[in-house]
Amino acid sequence: MHPWQITTICIALLSPLFCQAETHLEHRSNRQLAVTVCNDYRVTNRLPCFVSRNDCPSGFEVIEHFSDNRGPAFSACRDKRHERPRPTHSLYAGKNPQLLKQFDRLLSEIEKRQVGKLIRLPKASQEKLRIFFTAIDLNTIELGHSKALQKGCFTDCRKIFCARGGEIDAWADPQRPLLSKTLLHQLAQAERCEIQGGRDRFLLAWLKHLPDDIFDALDRGEAIDTKMIRYATYLEGHATNRAESICRRVRCE
Repeated sequence: MHPWQITTICIALLSPLFCQAETHLEHRSNRQLAVTVCNDYRVTNRLPCFVSRNDCPSGFEVIEHFSDNRGPAFSACRDKRHERPRPTHSLYAGKNPQLLKQFDRLLSEIEKRQVGKLIRLPKASQEKLRIFFTAIDLNTIELGHSKALQKGCFTDCRKIFCARGGEIDAWADPQRPLLSKTLLHQLAQAERCEIQGGRDRFLLAWLKHLPDDIFDALDRGEAIDTKMIRYATYLEGHATNRAESICRRVRCE
């Protein structure tokens, strides 16, 4: 049995917590990272995924490609041979650089209407969550409240903005910090950004649509619902599943 098959069995059959906690990101090979992504994809979508040396073969689509860590490059691949071709003329097709400019504009408005200073997760929360989020340094995550948001939360990789200041205060309470599914969902996206290789690569891979209605509302001085910011279905499903899985292991409200 090849080593990649053993790793796949470990992640597929044993606890995800065990497999993730076993090896920190700096010690994980490109193959191990690709195996983790495939496992997440299979659990979330109930569809096959396999790990390929370098690029995916014809008929298979790259979910994520890893070449920055130790050893040769590997890709997590999904089978798309039986899918109908997707239209490619949409303004919001994947890898559209225009989305980066739009995202910068959105972030500028959110930061412009930020209330108070950004704050960090308490040490108690970091210690509880560190074993689950091995790919990021939780001490680098900053939390903020913005009046540009009418509902929900929004992640800019290492910055998390929410519409409700009380929610941020509860997460950052040094005496009794709150752990919630919403916070864990945002941290899962922050971790995915780190694994993806940074903000631009993360956005080009997963951000799908920023409707004009967002900017029209902001230009009128109105706040927006973060559900208007549309990410790929897989990313949202992955973050939701990660949050729910961690909530079953820690006290989550």
